[in-house]
Amino acid sequence: MKNSSRALLAVALLAGFPVLMLAVIALMTGAEVFAFRDDLGVGLRLAVLAVPIVYVLLRALLVLGRSGGTPRGLAVTPAEQPELWATVQELAHEVGTRPPDEIYLVSEANAGVQEQTDVLGLRARRRRMFIGAQLFAGLRTDQLRAILGHELGHYSNRHTRLGSVTYRGRQSIKTLLAGLQQSAWSAWMLQPIFTAYAALYFQVSMRVSRAQELAADAAAARVGGTAAAASALRETDLLDGVWAVYADEYVEIAWAAGYSPEQLFEGFRQLLADPARAASMAALRRNPPERPTSRYDSHPATAERIAVLEAAPTVPVPAGGERPATELLRDAPATLEAAMRAGLTAEGRAKQPLDWPRLVDIGMRKSVQEKASSILRHHSLNDLLAGPEQRPEREAGQARQRLSTVVYAQLAEAGIAHWELSWSGPAKLVLPAPYAAELAPALDAAIVGDAAPLRALLALAGR
Repeated sequence: MKNSSRALLAVALLAGFPVLMLAVIALMTGAEVFAFRDDLGVGLRLAVLAVPIVYVLLRALLVLGRSGGTPRGLAVTPAEQPELWATVQELAHEVGTRPPDEIYLVSEANAGVQEQTDVLGLRARRRRMFIGAQLFAGLRTDQLRAILGHELGHYSNRHTRLGSVTYRGRQSIKTLLAGLQQSAWSAWMLQPIFTAYAALYFQVSMRVSRAQELAADAAAARVGGTAAAASALRETDLLDGVWAVYADEYVEIAWAAGYSPEQLFEGFRQLLADPARAASMAALRRNPPERPTSRYDSHPATAERIAVLEAAPTVPVPAGGERPATELLRDAPATLEAAMRAGLTAEGRAKQPLDWPRLVDIGMRKSVQEKASSILRHHSLNDLLAGPEQRPEREAGQARQRLSTVVYAQLAEAGIAHWELSWSGPAKLVLPAPYAAELAPALDAAIVGDAAPLRALLALAGR
């Protein structure tokens, strides 16, 4: 009853948002009419302020009234992916809600359900489900069932109807506030008013939303099993972190040179499967990082959600839950590759796709050559080899690193050095004989003033 009362109050506050907007519009319009009647000059000066404010509010009313834009991802139909659709429809039935009208595979380590709404989010029209391709790469079927069951559970008939409206209302108000922040200069006058009102709404709706999250977790356990629901929370945090590493250190390795990987999905799968990273991934599963939360956050902390799940009566994992999630898809590698590629920006789609070995080598060459140019500037390699007293850095470690970078760039230009892909860490520099054995000692000698061995190796390379 307490949550229902809070939900009812939240709906009332949600309805008050447009009332507040209309009141400000009426106030500004009335002031403008009065000013024009009293003094044309004052009316014109006031219009400079009033017209942009009224425009921003009218546009915000349209934003608040509707949600659900054009999705970016790979749409899959029941004919194309029958098992996935059958699974989602079964889950919707089990949690007590209607299935989505559309399913999109997207390039995210997450899943969600979005509704096209109007009337302040009170009326839902079309429902879409988004499933991250990264989830298929790292989850079992039972874990994916739990995640999808959780997302559908937000709209479950087992929750109060007002709870679903509260959930939609939070999304609408977040969209409104983001729109005000990006609006005309005069909108800064409105932000304190609407931010304060939104804070009140979030505070009232927060407990409803958190209770709804825990209820959605319970729905996840019912359809996927308790162990799968708890492990899925840990696994999605892990997948999100690994994807960030993958994007920064692998996908974008030759981005500046105009290239992208031709196997986005397979590369991510290889990174997840790398045995050298297994220990660190296991540690992250045991102790998922806690993200900072605010008092208005609708999600309880991950540790709290896991504790609630594990304290409830255990629900066994359904038969077949141990299968890889990719088995829910037809031609999973090609489908998930298309989904990840659909998630690229226009700039990313314009890059030339390359296989991983060439991509890594080209990207590392460009990076090393740019660093070498920055180190040398208007100087030459001979200036670096002229003696310790002429080097900008006195500290030996820094000096060796700078010299190494310049020498690697020289050897790469000569076609002697190249880099090999490693899923275990940074790309590996590969050098043929005699450089593989003699370059490191030659660099050490050059740092202390004996550049002859290094000069001999560079001469052998034609540099």
